[in-house]
Amino acid sequence: MDEKLLTQIRFLKKYLNLLKDMAQKSKKEYLEDFIYKGAVERYLQMAIETCINIGNRIISLEQFKYDLTPPETYAEVFEKLQKIGLIEENLSTKLKKMTQFRNKLVHVYWEIDDAVVYDILQNNLKDIEEFLRIALNYITKEK
Repeated sequence: MDEKLLTQIRFLKKYLNLLKDMAQKSKKEYLEDFIYKGAVERYLQMAIETCINIGNRIISLEQFKYDLTPPETYAEVFEKLQKIGLIEENLSTKLKKMTQFRNKLVHVYWEIDDAVVYDILQNNLKDIEEFLRIALNYITKEK
């Protein structure tokens, strides 16, 4: 079992559980609490980056089997995982959008709309959960 991949999976589980707990606040409570908003944004960033790390690790492990070159962008990580049949196009599209959101969190954070972040917290954690299930399935089948 690949320890690097397993470590990233553990991190993703941790971040996802924290985000699920944080999603219990009402929108009003969320929008009024600057510290909470900052924590949610940071854990979303870390969860997305961990998905990217997991994807990169799987690509590294599968590079010779599928003749893969390293991805040049974060979005390309999920395109390559789709290419090898690990994730479906719908999930790949959602994960690529997450990488765009991550870039906004990191590089143009002053443009972040708090209501959009709350909506992501309420409606898009399932995409990260689905990716986590796929990664867990991959690592249990890996030899």
